[in-house]
Amino acid sequence: MVVTLRFICEQCTHLKDPQLEFISGDLIRHREIILRDLQELLSAASDELDKAVTILAGSIFEETLYSFLQSQEAFIAQRRGTFTFDPTQSLQNYVDIFHRWFGDILPDTRLPDFVVRYRDLVHINSELNSPPDVCARASRDMLRVLDHLLGELSQFAGPQRLQSEQ
Repeated sequence: MVVTLRFICEQCTHLKDPQLEFISGDLIRHREIILRDLQELLSAASDELDKAVTILAGSIFEETLYSFLQSQEAFIAQRRGTFTFDPTQSLQNYVDIFHRWFGDILPDTRLPDFVVRYRDLVHINSELNSPPDVCARASRDMLRVLDHLLGELSQFAGPQRLQSEQ
């Protein structure tokens, strides 16, 4: 039996009902963009649009990490000694920062390497140099991992809890 995007989406509770409290309150536009893109992702998945789902999911990964890291700038600076969020960096850079400063606190959120690789399918070179079914695999993997990330981050209490644990 082929698992459809629609079926996977039905199982992804955090994509359908995202809790974005891990994004600081002053980043209202960030939340609006993520919520809009999640709606478009669900629509694309419902229509079984593998490439659209892959690209949208990659964008949402970037938006989510971008917003999360910007929200946690002071916390990272406290742990690191100094840190200034650079919004011009790449998804790979956001993943690296996330793993480095939150990997011990949120160990179940380690993002697989394929997140960046699949997101890069927006470039024709990447798709041409991949197996013909890459978008079908990517769309399903990206939905599952994105749903898991949103679920884990929704349980994140933020720097206040973390500071009290230190």
